Amino acid sequence: VERPSVRASLGLIVRSLIAGLVGGGGELPVPPLLDFFGVPIVNTTMDEAVDWIAGRVALAPGSSPMRKGEKALLAFVNPDCLNIAYTHARYRAVLQQAARVLPDGIGVKIGCRMRGLGLAANVNGTDLFPRLCERAARDGFSLFLLGARPGIADLVAENMRARHPGLKIAGTQHGYFGPDEEDAIIARINASGAAVLLVAFGVPRQELWLADHHAALTPPVRMGVGGLFDFYSGRIPRAPLWLREIGLEWVWRLIQEPGRMWRRYLLGNPLFLYRVWKQAR
Repeated sequence: VERPSVRASLGLIVRSLIAGLVGGGGELPVPPLLDFFGVPIVNTTMDEAVDWIAGRVALAPGSSPMRKGEKALLAFVNPDCLNIAYTHARYRAVLQQAARVLPDGIGVKIGCRMRGLGLAANVNGTDLFPRLCERAARDGFSLFLLGARPGIADLVAENMRARHPGLKIAGTQHGYFGPDEEDAIIARINASGAAVLLVAFGVPRQELWLADHHAALTPPVRMGVGGLFDFYSGRIPRAPLWLREIGLEWVWRLIQEPGRMWRRYLLGNPLFLYRVWKQAR
């Protein structure tokens, strides 16, 4: 397993965090497309990302089955996702073939700065979701929520309908089902007429599942959203806004779930930055 030395890792992550958080050094070029380990990432803003989703929905010919090429997989990647893609060839291939991959988190911003590039915005799924719900309520298209523990997606639907009157949640389904149930669930998703399918299975399972069932699914836009449902169901509280604004939401997550998150952040983040350093060389 490729690993930087502990001393080198700590020095790298501390220097990079300082650079990423305090900035300096003048304006950096902001290219329209970023490349981390062969994964193309669209360097865009939150508003443009929501407009893009709404635009793809508007292009769909009603609720009829989509013609080949009109279905769009949207993915979000943070350092943990990119670490997985670094060694997981099939997941990396799915990201390479996705309609769009968006940058999630301070780690990607720091990685950009290490390469002398600017990140237009942190376009993470958790912050995009309420904006998407607002746009869906305004434009009249519907969402289907698939994944998480039993009851969680139902709570998300209830909470978001209360926050965004007129929002249409076409259906919900928990993620604890077997292969023998997949055909029936896919049929229900398609029959719901949902324009956007959100899948919360975790990375990379959600992206691989969407790729496996790309042809069978009819919603014009589908995206993997990780643990998003846990936040909007109220099961797990999000970090305070001030902590999110300075890019330290990961510290909050680590404090909340240290047993599950310590490897991702304390080992994964330095490994990601080390790999970016190698790529930059």
